[in-house]
Parts: sequence; structure tokens; C-alpha cells
Amino acid sequence: RKNNREFSNPNVFFSQKNAVTGLVFQSNSMDTIHTSSLTHEIESYGGRDDLLKFIKFRFMELRISGVWINRDVVGPENKEEFIYMKLKKEDGRNSDYDKIFADKINFKEYLDGLSTFGKFLRFAMDFRSKYGFKLQFSVKIIDGTEYIYLQLKDACEFMSRKDYTDNWSSEMNETFCFWSYSEWKDNMRKAGFKIDSRSNAYCNQWIVENRFLGKVELYCQYGVGLEKMDYPATNMLLIAEK
Repeated sequence: RKNNREFSNPNVFFSQKNAVTGLVFQSNSMDTIHTSSLTHEIESYGGRDDLLKFIKFRFMELRISGVWINRDVVGPENKEEFIYMKLKKEDGRNSDYDKIFADKINFKEYLDGLSTFGKFLRFAMDFRSKYGFKLQFSVKIIDGTEYIYLQLKDACEFMSRKDYTDNWSSEMNETFCFWSYSEWKDNMRKAGFKIDSRSNAYCNQWIVENRFLGKVELYCQYGVGLEKMDYPATNMLLIAEK
């Protein structure tokens, strides 16, 4: 595309390099680095050591006062806390969730026919099973209402992925909620970065309105009863300065 002169700015260059195993740019050469929806892929397919190396190399590439802007998904605070998740059961099938399909199109149609509750049962079966992960949950009845009792991070993993039926099988390999926003900041500081005050974690309102409302509600224990929770953060914009 560059050779075809598709870019009006002549200062556009492309490199194909491994950003985990080494530097992409020379040390102390970059003013700004921007990554979008990338770091969770490194954690998912490479692991924690690869992610920490990736962070270290981006720090090395920046000049003093250079900035790395990292936009990605993020896990909730208090992610190990057990909560109650209420799922809609009237929007599809609640059983017949465990069939295996070789054909991607038929698999999508099958998944789209499941209720939100049915999709969770399928998610629990598929989520990171390739890596030996087994999602722990139980079903509890409180005042006649059925809830899924599980850790908040696992609820958020499901909520963030439940509508990705086009590429369900690949999405089941990925983790979004391995670090909360505060854990992200702590690990960036350990690598030498300062966190710009304009950084923030936020709950994407489009996702709330189009994927959560009417489908998923979260509750925490409050005395002898339950209290409805706000939806946790879905994304972050982390501005890290060297």
C-alpha cells in the first residue's frame, strides 16, 4: 500500500517484527507508542512473562518523557470476589448447549439460538479449556430467583464475550480480566513508568446498552439479602510516561 502511494504522509513506515522477544525500535528513539486491543492478546497466547517483557521493551524504546498510550480491555477491581449473576432465560434455548460443530456458520446459528443463560453454560464449557482452565460456578436459588454464583472476573469474562458468536472458538482462548486497572498501573510503575492523570478505566456505555441491559444483572451479598451492582469497567486508556 505504501508503494501504491496510498498514504499522503511520506513519514509512514511499516515493520514486521516480534515486539515480545525484542525491541521494535531503537532504544530511546520514540516519542509516542500507541497500542490498541493488543496487550490482552499477549497475555492470552503468550503468558505473563511475555506481557512483562513487552512492557519492558516499550519502556526501553521511549525517549525520556516519551509516552505509551495503551487502550485495551481491563478486569474489574476486587475481581476475586464471589458475586451473584442473574441471566435472562427467555431469549433462547436453556439446554442443548454442548453440541460440537465443525462448520463455523452452523455453529454461529446454534450459539445465536441459545439464551443468555444457555450461552453461559456453553461459555463455562469452552472458556480457556485448551489451557486446562475449569470455570468454577454454582447455581443458587434465592427468593425463587436463579443466580449463577461465581467470581466477578469470570462473570466479566463471560459478559465481554457472550455476543462474539462469529468467532466464538478463537475468543474462548483469550482472557480480558487478568489485571484490574489498579494492577495495570502497579505493573507499569514497576517497569519504570509514571501514570498520567488523564488515564482512566471506564465502562463502555454502548456495550452496557446493547449487550448487558435486559440480559445480565450482577448482585453482591448485602446483609441477609442481595444488592444490585453497577457494571464494572470494561476498558481502559492507560497513558504511561517514561
